[in-house]
Amino acid sequence: MQDTLCMILMVSGALLMLIAALGVLRFPDLYMRVSAATKASTLGIGLSLLALALHFNELGITSRALATIA
Repeated sequence: MQDTLCMILMVSGALLMLIAALGVLRFPDLYMRVSAATKASTLGIGLSLLALALHFNELGITSRALATIA
């Protein structure tokens, strides 16, 4: 169960980062590119860090991952 949840979080984070990269390539305006990159990639990194914290299940790693997200 835990591995499945980690996999779902990692795949979701990777897809969001892919969407952010596509947004940087496709949007015509500089401000739209920056907006796409920050919103989607921030959520993607957050999901990846949550998967990391869930996978290792140690207090030190979990606290560092949550501090990085915050």
